[in-house]
Amino acid sequence: MNHHCIPLRFFLRLLGACAIGLLVLCGDSAAIAAPNQDLCALLRPSDLTALIGAAPIAKALGSNCKWTASGSNRQLMLLRHNLQSLKMSTETVFANMRQSVQKTGKFTDESGIGDKAFSVVMDSGLVVVAIIKQGHLLQLQYSNQAAATATAKDLDALRSVAKKAAAAL
Repeated sequence: MNHHCIPLRFFLRLLGACAIGLLVLCGDSAAIAAPNQDLCALLRPSDLTALIGAAPIAKALGSNCKWTASGSNRQLMLLRHNLQSLKMSTETVFANMRQSVQKTGKFTDESGIGDKAFSVVMDSGLVVVAIIKQGHLLQLQYSNQAAATATAKDLDALRSVAKKAAAAL
């Protein structure tokens, strides 16, 4: 393995995540899921084992949540977005996100996850699922910094987690 490529892959994944996040990121995002709802509490460790590995560790990052596992290069971010401060509808922001990522990798409109959802496996290896449920916008971002690309298995595992997150709203 060429270890000089790992920082570049990480940078590209981070850049892809930032590109999506910049579309809707604005101030404190606590208002989009239930105002006092802890995103880390939406998912149980057992919900994340197939995606992250054994014993997932949750860490609140503001009103968002990040899961990792000891000794693993895999991580999951669960983000909620404050659309009130943008003065834009959830549908408009979702449509803008959807349009902006369609050419960044393998894009799929998803069914059975919330009211509307899409996924994208980005060329950088980042896997994203964005969900609208009852007017709330959630975004799940999965990365494995030890792998050059994401796999269909990664996407399937993230879909399963996304369904559970949407159901818990």
